[in-house]
Amino acid sequence: MNRTRPVPKAAAWRWLPVLLLTTPMVALAHTGAVPPVGFGHGLLHPLTGLDHLLAALGVGLWATLQPGAPGRRLPVVFLSALLLGLPLGAAWPTPVAEIGVLGSVLLLGVALALLLRLPVIPNLVLVALFGLVHGHVHGTELLPGAGLSYVAGLLTGTALLTGAGYLTGRLLHRWQRIGALRYAGMALLLLGLLS
Repeated sequence: MNRTRPVPKAAAWRWLPVLLLTTPMVALAHTGAVPPVGFGHGLLHPLTGLDHLLAALGVGLWATLQPGAPGRRLPVVFLSALLLGLPLGAAWPTPVAEIGVLGSVLLLGVALALLLRLPVIPNLVLVALFGLVHGHVHGTELLPGAGLSYVAGLLTGTALLTGAGYLTGRLLHRWQRIGALRYAGMALLLLGLLS
């Protein structure tokens, strides 16, 4: 009988930076090459834009640092604000929102690297602002023919990423590896600066 040895958790975490840095991710989110139409495009959009991917994962991870119910609400606040930002971006496009997207990724990176825990109201306001600027940027890309199916796909993709971040953070808490969130924050900072 051939038995394989389990990989220790600590050894697996040492490979996380290598995995993140070697994963091929091309930021295709804002090229304008393909008009966003349909559920599939909406679903894949947050996965193909590095800045949106990092922000959604970062919000989920950061939510696990916040205590109790307010922490669990942060992903919902992010998604709700993203939805509110869509019509704002469609009605009032501005390139300044892209700076807000980068700023949100960098701030989330710093918050994670410092294991920052904020009071409830500043937390909710910050995450709502992050969601609003991300929604605004997505809204500037919306075409009249994109429809509700694209928006549903976009929200689903973002929710899956935010949920993955939240689940990962909860697992880190369970395994008593909260310090790994610092590395995730540093990775967000590095990748945010490269995107």
